Amino acid sequence: MQALTPIPVFTASQVQQAIEKIVRDLLPWLSAQSQLNLLSILEGAKPLARDLTQKLQGLRPDLKIQQHSIRVRGTEGSQLMERREFLDEGLNWDSLGQGPLLIVDDLLDSGKTLSAVRQRIGAGVDLKTAVLIQKYSECLVPVDFRGLELGLRREDLAAKGLKDYWLYGYGMDLDGKFRDLDYVAWVEIR
Repeated sequence: MQALTPIPVFTASQVQQAIEKIVRDLLPWLSAQSQLNLLSILEGAKPLARDLTQKLQGLRPDLKIQQHSIRVRGTEGSQLMERREFLDEGLNWDSLGQGPLLIVDDLLDSGKTLSAVRQRIGAGVDLKTAVLIQKYSECLVPVDFRGLELGLRREDLAAKGLKDYWLYGYGMDLDGKFRDLDYVAWVEIR
C-alpha cells in the first residue's frame, strides 16, 4: 500500500443519515416482529451494528434484539482473497434461524462475504441483509438495505489507471488502523 493520502468520501453526518435511512427501511419488515437476530460481520460492521441497534431500540423499544457476530476473513493485507474463511468462535448457527435474521456488513465490494454467510446459514430463514456502503454499481449480490452507494465502475477506475479504492473509517481498516474514525475515507490503489 502506498503512503496514506486520505480522501474523505462520507462525513460523519452522512454516515449517521445513512444509518437512519437503513432503520426507516427496516421498520416495515419488522413491524409484526417482537424479536430480531442481528449478525454483524466483524470487525468492520461493529459500529454499524451498534448504531443500528441503538436507533432501532429508540423507535421500537419492544423489539428484542439478539446480537451475534462472526469473523470472516476475506483479505490478506490489502488483497481480496478468493474464498472466505469463517472464524465463528462459538457462534450458534442454529439460533440464527429462530426469528428474523439481519446480516449486517460494513461494505459490499465483491459480495463474496455476504454470499458465503448466506450460503452457510442456508434456506428457510427469514433473512435480510444490510450494508453501510455498496461500492460498485454492478453488484451481483442482492442486498436488502443499504445506506450509501458509491456507484463505482471498474472500467472507469481502469481508465484512470487505478486498480481500486480502499475504504477505511467507521469500522473499516487500512492495514489495521483507522477503524475508530466516525467518517469514511479512501486511498487510491494503483
